[in-house]
This record gives sequence, structure tokens and C-alpha cells, in this order.
Amino acid sequence: MIPVPDRPLLFLDFDGTLSPIVDDPAQAHPHPAVPDLLVALAEAHEVVVITGRALDMVSRLLGGHVRVRAVGLHGAEEGWTDGTIEHRATESHAEALRRLRDAVPTDAGAWVEDKGAAFAVHYRTAPDPDAARAALERWAEAVPDGLVPIWGKAVVELRAEGVSKGTAVTRIAASHPDREPVYIGDDVTDEDAFRALQALRTPSVTVKVGEGDTAAGHRLPDVEAVVAYLRRYLD
Repeated sequence: MIPVPDRPLLFLDFDGTLSPIVDDPAQAHPHPAVPDLLVALAEAHEVVVITGRALDMVSRLLGGHVRVRAVGLHGAEEGWTDGTIEHRATESHAEALRRLRDAVPTDAGAWVEDKGAAFAVHYRTAPDPDAARAALERWAEAVPDGLVPIWGKAVVELRAEGVSKGTAVTRIAASHPDREPVYIGDDVTDEDAFRALQALRTPSVTVKVGEGDTAAGHRLPDVEAVVAYLRRYLD
């Protein structure tokens, strides 16, 4: 059974963890229990939602009334799940991002998800996902120094070099030395956080949601199981 620390620092991914994966990211509504569950968890523990989404989109999906600490755009934004942004690390790359966005090979079936200060390119619904991936790999060759393409589940995003979920959790964990980090996530970018927490060589709980190779120490099968596990923190 996955441990439930008495004094956790809960890091929670959004897509695939608090919300099922869907073809249209704009329709990735959280599990029905999640908004109220986050509010209850935040009253009892330290909670951070950490996601590749922009924080204003997280706010819309959660309903706007849920206010817990959050990290967006894989670490480039920091603020709250009500959309409040306290720090953003993408402005210096704005021109390069605009140029790359204009060059996305949409004729291969890829499509752009606008994230405000950044964007993601999806190819899950492309007629030939392998061909779309190949076209995007060629497109990514033009990414300039300072930006890094991050490949996830049928999606590629660009983030500032040195900015990741791993660097974010390391910094936040250091500011809560009396708390045991618990990280739950399902995608490639969450692996950065798993490895970063394990590198601290202090107690932590890392949980991979779904199948696939992982650096995490534990695994849950789906969003429903994540909700059940998180409810244990309120017992």
C-alpha cells in the first residue's frame, strides 16, 4: 500500500492525475470529486497543483473557486489555481515562441493549444500520428537555444531551458523542510519531478499514474484510484 505521511507536501499533476486524458484539452474537466477534495486537502495540508497547463486554464477547469498553490507551464508560471500568477519565466522567449507557433506543421494533422504565454502542439487525433510526429520532430529542429522541446503523450511543448517540474518541486520542497513530499503524476514531465525528489535523499513518496516505465516508487492505475488515495489524507 502506498504510504500516507502525517505531514505531507502534496504535489499533484492535473491531466491524467486529477482529470482523465481526453482528445480535446479544453474539455479535460477534473474528476467530479476533485474541486471540493482540493479545498479540503488544502485546509489540512500543504498542496501544490503542478501542471503543463497555464494557470488561467486550470482555474476555468476547476471552476474558479478553488484556490491552492500552483505551478503552471511545467514550472514557468507560479501562483494559484484561481488563475493568479505571481511569477512567469517565459517573457524573454516570447518572440521565438510566436515564430515557432506560426511554423507548426498543421497540414500533418497537428493542432495548437493556446496557453497564453506558451503553447502545446497535439497530434493524438492526426490521421497518421506517426507522420505528424515526424513532421513535428523536423519542426523542433528550429527551436533556438534557451528553449527545449518536451515530448509527452501525443503532444510536444516548449519550455525555457532549466525550467521544469523537477526544479520547481526541488525549490518548493526546500521551503517546507518539515514536510514529506508526495508527488503524483502520469506523464514524461512528471519523471523530472520523481527523479528530483529522489535525488534529495530525504523521505518522499512518488506515484506514477497509469502504465509505462517510471522512476516513481509507487503506481496507481487511474484518476479514480488517485482520488481514493488522496481521500486517505482526510481520514
